[in-house]
Amino acid sequence: MFKSLLSAALAVVLLAVGSLPVFAQTVDASNAEKIKAVVARRGVNEKKRVRVKMLSGVKMKGYISQIGDDSFTLAISKTRQPVVIAYRDVSKVESGGLSGGARVGIIVGAAVGAGLLITYLAFLNAIENN
Repeated sequence: MFKSLLSAALAVVLLAVGSLPVFAQTVDASNAEKIKAVVARRGVNEKKRVRVKMLSGVKMKGYISQIGDDSFTLAISKTRQPVVIAYRDVSKVESGGLSGGARVGIIVGAAVGAGLLITYLAFLNAIENN
């Protein structure tokens, strides 16, 4: 009796788990076209570094050395090895440099630091004069 009850419960669990929807990462043609447009806008230039994030989660850095109809070639930064990447396998292509927010943060931080230094030096000068 226990074995038949256990096997029936197991069958119900397996059917319930098997009927759950599976969410796979799929790339529609519009995403591939967007990636292709970004790559074309960046162009082939050894000085323009890019970061490529694949759908599999792999991240690569380098520069675009060749652009084709279905793929582009990325020369990896450290090894200079060319890797052919299909547009349909890419999740995101972005600039290899600092983002705009990071640049603004660095400038604001430097300005605040300079202001604090000037204030401190003025305070020391005021103390010495009294």
